[in-house]
Amino acid sequence: MCVSLELVYLVCARNRIGGRIAQSDEMGPLEVDIGANWVHSTGYNPIIELAKETGTPLHRWKESTLMFDSEGHLVGAAEANKALKRVWEILETASEYSKNYGDKSDPSTSLYGFFQDWCNWAIQSGDIDEREAELILGMSQMWGAYVGDRIERQSLKFFYLEDCIEGGKHLNSDSGSVNLTFTDDCFIPTNYQKIVAKISAVPLAQATIHLNTTMVSVEARQGGPRPICVITSDGNMQYFDDVVVTTPLGWLKQHKESIPQLHPRIASAIDSISFGRLEKVLIEFPSAFWEADTMSPESDFNNAVSFVHWLSPIQTTQTVPQKWRLECVSFHAFHAPYRRNILLFYTFGECSTYITNSIRKLVGKVRDQWLQEFFEPYYSLLPGYTEETCAPLRFLATEWCNDEFAGNGSYSNFQIGMSDAARDVETIRHGMPEQHIYFAGEHTAPFDGLGTVAGAYTSGEKIGKRIIVSWQPANSTIEGFGSEKKPPLC
Repeated sequence: MCVSLELVYLVCARNRIGGRIAQSDEMGPLEVDIGANWVHSTGYNPIIELAKETGTPLHRWKESTLMFDSEGHLVGAAEANKALKRVWEILETASEYSKNYGDKSDPSTSLYGFFQDWCNWAIQSGDIDEREAELILGMSQMWGAYVGDRIERQSLKFFYLEDCIEGGKHLNSDSGSVNLTFTDDCFIPTNYQKIVAKISAVPLAQATIHLNTTMVSVEARQGGPRPICVITSDGNMQYFDDVVVTTPLGWLKQHKESIPQLHPRIASAIDSISFGRLEKVLIEFPSAFWEADTMSPESDFNNAVSFVHWLSPIQTTQTVPQKWRLECVSFHAFHAPYRRNILLFYTFGECSTYITNSIRKLVGKVRDQWLQEFFEPYYSLLPGYTEETCAPLRFLATEWCNDEFAGNGSYSNFQIGMSDAARDVETIRHGMPEQHIYFAGEHTAPFDGLGTVAGAYTSGEKIGKRIIVSWQPANSTIEGFGSEKKPPLC
């Protein structure tokens, strides 16, 4: 986004606005989100307020979970709930450890290493047995679906920076089973369309928008009519008072040369912060066969299955060459009229790369056949499945890893090896105000919003206020626009 005090220009590489918030009608007339569909936050969340304003429904999941062990056996409800409860307890403990002792932690220590140490201690103390440890470590792998890569790569040192995701769940430890309350973590059972329309109403009405146009370079130049020169793929060269670069972190990593005067410390921060590989595959079936046969259509669905977890299988197959664990959410857990016989699978890391590379050039029935062969070993384990009555009706698979403008991935995360992640975020967030070049997006959000839609939205608001303040006389004040501390670029 290029900002002038007199004119506002939006330069969008795609043929639409919205970036990684997008929909598809491939699963029917009620379009599904192929990008963001969660609303994460630990405090005030502007997206929740926008959902209320626009009448966008928000779903809070009931923690009704099916779990399959590494041999493909359905784990008993009590055993599964106990393991899942332990996982969230350990995650909360790890978050507190990261906050309090992260500065002393080895950058190479992973969140999974923390789980292993905890399980070893619990076995030695007699608190759990080997079977429980196996389930806890297996279920800990679900963290990959939150950040887009394996838990073995999640930094323990900077785990607290993921608190916006982990912190939305609260355990009721007085219960014999898991009772997770999703206070601010919501799922949108429709899509983000109304929210995006609300956010974009003013820019669409008043700004000059260039679609199908990529940024070639952003550079401070002396002697021009305005301080910043922007060159775009259509050959235009325009000058602006201030420029806000809102490209995904993954794109920035690949195109740092597009900002020739990029400060070395910002370039280092861009390289340092990790970028996830989260993908989705939606599969629609003739019926929700995984639900109990006794469940009636009039049921309030409090007991409907919300989540399914398949722990890493002990054997591979011809169509699943690695021991990838999977998980999904069930759209049949939604209230009418949003309830559908759809399972939404989340994949991450190497699994996402394998799938997106495999289907990249496949279309139609050939693509569907490949997806069916990959996922059938998983969903065929669900109760009620028969090959004759449960054949999938249609598939939808995202390909963000193949998307240049998404940066060939999903969103920022914090992996092992990072030494100064918080400072890296602050450095990019600060930008280069002395050259009138700023950055916004989920990777520059406040620490309680990193990797989220709310964080991206908030980062844009904060940059807008900073720019307005920067153009006011030093002794003037604007109601609602306070000054913010600007860290040095070192």
